[in-house]
Amino acid sequence: MMDLETAIRRSHEAGKSALYWGCWGAPGHYLHDPQGRTVWEREASAIQLPWKPSHMDGGLLKNGKRADDPDGRVWWTCGGLTFWYAFYWWDRSGDKRGASNSGFYVRGFGWPEAEQAFAFACKSFPQIVARQKFPLTLQEHRP
Repeated sequence: MMDLETAIRRSHEAGKSALYWGCWGAPGHYLHDPQGRTVWEREASAIQLPWKPSHMDGGLLKNGKRADDPDGRVWWTCGGLTFWYAFYWWDRSGDKRGASNSGFYVRGFGWPEAEQAFAFACKSFPQIVARQKFPLTLQEHRP
């Protein structure tokens, strides 16, 4: 088992990076880089993203018992062998169907740096932030 300090060091060494899970130009939820390129599961695994598509596609929200209410509240967690933050929210801006969600996945930050990591993600994906129906508001962390 790797300790937090080692995971953060590995994250810093890998460099700052942000990915977006959700709809990009068409229905369907996928992982994207800031240029809109789809990041497939094999590549996500290679960069040690600790969450699988089933987690990103509503799993983190459902596991946290977050009501399906697209109101701009952004919840978060962190972890991984290379330290990553996950920021996720219910979202109807790209897909009107129920249970639609979005998320930012960010590495290159330490602990506790959730606010800085979230700001980096928002800056990396301004078009995603701009299309939201409500301001994205980072919630206080609770496991």
